[in-house]
Amino acid sequence: MKISFYLLLAVAIFSFGCKSKPYKTTAKGLKYKIYQSNSGEKAKLGDMIKFHFVISTEKDSQLTNSYKMGKPYTARLFNTSFGSLTEGFLMLAKGDSAAFFLPADSVTKGRPDPKIKPGTLIKYTIKMLDIKSSAEFEQDRKKAMEEEQKLMNENKAKEPALIADYIKTKAPKAKKTDSGLYYIITQEGKGPKPKKGDTVYAHYKGTFLDGKAFDDDRGKPFSFKIGAQQVIPGWDEGFALLKKGSKATFIIPSKLAYGPRGSGKIIPPYTPLVFEVELTDIK
Repeated sequence: MKISFYLLLAVAIFSFGCKSKPYKTTAKGLKYKIYQSNSGEKAKLGDMIKFHFVISTEKDSQLTNSYKMGKPYTARLFNTSFGSLTEGFLMLAKGDSAAFFLPADSVTKGRPDPKIKPGTLIKYTIKMLDIKSSAEFEQDRKKAMEEEQKLMNENKAKEPALIADYIKTKAPKAKKTDSGLYYIITQEGKGPKPKKGDTVYAHYKGTFLDGKAFDDDRGKPFSFKIGAQQVIPGWDEGFALLKKGSKATFIIPSKLAYGPRGSGKIIPPYTPLVFEVELTDIK
């Protein structure tokens, strides 16, 4: 899809160089060029639209690009949402692509940009990915919430058995604190343990119970203050059990980690975590 879209852009750019008037103009003054037009229903005010965009100068020097950002833009289409571009979005159906040209002076008003010359045009190249009515969007949102809640309930129900099986098969010597944290000190350090308010420095590697890694310190010690809620509760409690130079394994239930919310797309709700840690310093 992306290859064909960029090929289409290349053809359009070539066409601009061959024609004196590379765009049409609406009655309201919006300059535009349609690259692809489907027979589907056009966007309407109030619809939720999802689209990719490339913003560039009139001579196709890119300023910003949603493809490079890694995800399309989604917003509700109101007159106030996109200013002059709103008229352009109303021309498009799902799958359509087009370029809209706005005066640089209106785009950069109060925000001068050395890449943009006064008196030129800014080109917005749009690929419309999806259009949903308010009712359709709300229905999809409700369905997504229901599926998320179902996943949360399933993970919550499975978690105790998963932890018990992990401890039995992979960490039978682990000690358990009153909060539910499991830990194994694999190398005993020296000196006093850190107190509330102390800053600790540590190397770490985080994995799920199946051994799949999700995070590490990338070779540079991570620091945080004990008891200051700068880290998950399982870390605050676990590192307070260690001396400088200690190495340990923490098996942390979700209630002491990221709980029912999880952490972005990386850690699902009600997910227990395993950390291999080394306490390198205390200050």
